[in-house]
Amino acid sequence: MWYSAIKISYLLSLLIVPIIIAQKKNPVSALAWIMATVLLPIVGPILYLIFGTGHIQNRGHQKMFSNARARKTLRKIETGWAASGKPRTEELPHELENIIRLCHRSSLFDAVAGNRVDILVDAEKTYQEMEDAILKADHHINMNFYTFRPDKVGNRFRSLLIKKAKEGVKVHLLYDAVGSLGLSLRHGFLNSLRKNGVCVQEFLPLRIFFMPWYMNLRNHRKVLIVDNKIAFAGSLNIGESFLNTKRRKWRETSVMVQGPAVAQLQWIFCEDWYTAALRMPGNPEYFVPFESMGDHIIQIVASGPDEREDAIRKAFFVAISSAKKSIYLTTPYFIPDEAFYLALQMAAARDVDVRLLVPHKSDHHLVLLAGRSYYDNLLKSGVRIYEFDAGILHAKMLIVDGQLAVIGSANADVRSFRYNFEVNVQVYSEEVAKQAEQVFFADLGKSVELTKSFLKRPARLRFVENVFRLFSPLL
Repeated sequence: MWYSAIKISYLLSLLIVPIIIAQKKNPVSALAWIMATVLLPIVGPILYLIFGTGHIQNRGHQKMFSNARARKTLRKIETGWAASGKPRTEELPHELENIIRLCHRSSLFDAVAGNRVDILVDAEKTYQEMEDAILKADHHINMNFYTFRPDKVGNRFRSLLIKKAKEGVKVHLLYDAVGSLGLSLRHGFLNSLRKNGVCVQEFLPLRIFFMPWYMNLRNHRKVLIVDNKIAFAGSLNIGESFLNTKRRKWRETSVMVQGPAVAQLQWIFCEDWYTAALRMPGNPEYFVPFESMGDHIIQIVASGPDEREDAIRKAFFVAISSAKKSIYLTTPYFIPDEAFYLALQMAAARDVDVRLLVPHKSDHHLVLLAGRSYYDNLLKSGVRIYEFDAGILHAKMLIVDGQLAVIGSANADVRSFRYNFEVNVQVYSEEVAKQAEQVFFADLGKSVELTKSFLKRPARLRFVENVFRLFSPLL
């Protein structure tokens, strides 16, 4: 009897093999999952359903594209503020134009001029800027955060959102089911928002028995949009633990954007809201005409396991591959795929000044161990690696040739490139890139550079790093 049950279970497990072959384009990945299915019947298929699926149908993307009025309004904004149509002291370098063109094709949006950009590196200051913007809201407030914690900081924002909702402002709060698991369990916190007129929605709720792959596909974006005039994006979530205290230091980087590029972040929010709630939050009245707010050219690049698959990865790859002078990359989690890994090494081989800033201590220690397994070849190729030693590094930033600054939610890892919904703000501006470089080098001053002695670390430590590297796509 037991033999028959085991045999039936094994045969049922094998039914998933054709699905793996059909979905996995990478033969190494496909073979690994097939081996897991054969050697671990039942367990292997369950793990594949949770972690192996890397694609989802983005209903919000389709809905926004079907909304002719909203699409026409966005195109009108982009045409009126197209980077190619605004005067500037010199033409954009050919390499930057190629990046703009690629991102337009893979992530929908064109580059637009007339923007103001402020780089924010302190959590408390960023929260204060967000709160000031919320207090000035006249029409709507749209928030989308991977982590929203119902603590002292979360209560501050809850009070503000309720206050504005009572004043007649349309308020929407979107949070990720995994990143904000603590919020999902605080029904009183959520009910108080809903009872006072705030629209609250959970992104891809955990339905392990019906849609287990949702657990692995998360909305990692951190965006606040107010009246389609001002927006915040970057690495900072909502929570007290992200504030700097005497006992705890936390490094984040965000940007405050004012100008036409806000409409692109607005579009992304509307897509995400529709994906979660199956209704639009109120567009096209969310898109309004713009006046110039500054001199900077911005392009919003969004990616995820949907129609924009690999957009951010492609943008990073092209920017790094075309670099001539310098590449400064800050990332809290470094688990590159082979193409990205090779691009960094080849850039260093071309005598490009390649510097990688990563944490010395991490809130995800296993990811840190896996990431260190990649350092050897980078150091050998000439990449300079620094470990931030003044707290937890959570900022994400890329600066190329002193002309392009990228700040957003995406880490330089497989999860951000393939499985998470992410959004980056790409600023094509020497002025902003210089400001970003100042932030980068200030962080280097609080870091320790790894030398060739790192290559001589104990064999047992290398073994542990390589073990976790095997599981890096799941981390």
